[in-house]
Amino acid sequence: MSTEKLFHNLLNKMVNAQIDLAAYLQLRQAKGYMSVSDTDHLRDNLFELCDELRTHAPALSASLTPAQNAAFHAATEALAHAAVCLMSGHHDCPSFIAVNPDALQGCLDTLSSSIQVVNTSAPWAHA
Repeated sequence: MSTEKLFHNLLNKMVNAQIDLAAYLQLRQAKGYMSVSDTDHLRDNLFELCDELRTHAPALSASLTPAQNAAFHAATEALAHAAVCLMSGHHDCPSFIAVNPDALQGCLDTLSSSIQVVNTSAPWAHA
């Protein structure tokens, strides 16, 4: 896969993760809890994306600006932190999870700003 295709593929996956995390957070704030299956599914997807971002980072690193590299790194950290947050919350009921929405919001904010930096300075955006 070319570096350009890899870049766009990973950027699209980060945007999809951002959408999924925002939807989860909105439901969590409305209901006050989430089901274990929904939480586990999102957590697994976030960990999988983190692994993919870390695996492909060396291939992308040479073609990205320092700001983009930092943004990809920050996005990966935010996704990992969100996934770890989703591991907590098994307090009183084994079938529901009460994850800290403030921690998830911080992860979502970092992810959103990282995506914005990567997207606005994309090397192939104007090609």
